[in-house]
Amino acid sequence: MKQEIVTQYLALKLKISQMITRLQEQEGTIAQLNREIIRLEKSLSEKSIELEEVKSQAKELEKNFKKSDKIGKIVVNTDNTAVPTAELKKKLDQYIVEIDHCIEQLRKP
Repeated sequence: MKQEIVTQYLALKLKISQMITRLQEQEGTIAQLNREIIRLEKSLSEKSIELEEVKSQAKELEKNFKKSDKIGKIVVNTDNTAVPTAELKKKLDQYIVEIDHCIEQLRKP
């Protein structure tokens, strides 16, 4: 009888130590996954900020494109008038430089 109790006690003690080992392994895994979550959340935040910047740049490019489209229409409408074309060419050149600058900014990582 006493031997059976000792055997049961040792078996329970072994099971408990195995459970503690598994618990420690699981806690390690949980800690590792929590670190990964924090890293991914930080990356998501950075990408969200980057996306907002790119959207802002795209809106600015769209505005510039609409302006240049209007200038093109003005040039077409003023072919036979006395409006100085040098000023229009200068303004078009300025828009082209701004668009090139925006494109270069979008290419940067």
